[in-house]
Amino acid sequence: MFLSTDKIFVMGRSGCGKSYIAKLIQKIWPRKIIIDTLNEYSEAEFKCVYSFEEFSQFLLENQNNSQFTIVYKFDVETSNQTSEFNEVMRLCYYFGNILIVIEEVQLFSTIHEVPHWLKNNVLIGRHRNIGMLFTSQRAGEINKTILSQCGHIFVGSMVEGNDIRYISSFLNQEAKLISSLPIREFLYYGPHGVKKIGPLSENSSL
Repeated sequence: MFLSTDKIFVMGRSGCGKSYIAKLIQKIWPRKIIIDTLNEYSEAEFKCVYSFEEFSQFLLENQNNSQFTIVYKFDVETSNQTSEFNEVMRLCYYFGNILIVIEEVQLFSTIHEVPHWLKNNVLIGRHRNIGMLFTSQRAGEINKTILSQCGHIFVGSMVEGNDIRYISSFLNQEAKLISSLPIREFLYYGPHGVKKIGPLSENSSL
């Protein structure tokens, strides 16, 4: 279903199953870098780092490894959040051959602005064999540069009017189903239109 350089978006309210489906999607990629802002990934399951120094050291040590998952526990309240995130994205770009997962991407970009190296990964990352997977609770705060490059969009339950109106432009009449979607059920928008998927389980395939 997915190519290695695809851009994928999973959106919906808190608790709808965004991180659950994101983890299912990730299984396709052998090398993954995850920017975890809401502690969705536990140390019991994943290798986690907490600083830029730890992150860059891990990349240096694993540049020739064919398979790994690294979770950057990114503190969005740090004073240098913007510059640190931009440097993380720069390293990801030059590292290449990876899937970059960014949980709650609206914390790092606004409707009007996207950090330079995040934009590079989105627009030209395919030349470095980079795939990207985004999640967000707030569809209305997603930058259009990011959304326009996503060929696969999964929409879970939403109740906020502005968010529903924002995504109605591509879901059309199906958007009326969003507020009543059960947990782990999504509307999928892709190359062949819109369809409903779920409920998802650990044995589900995408």
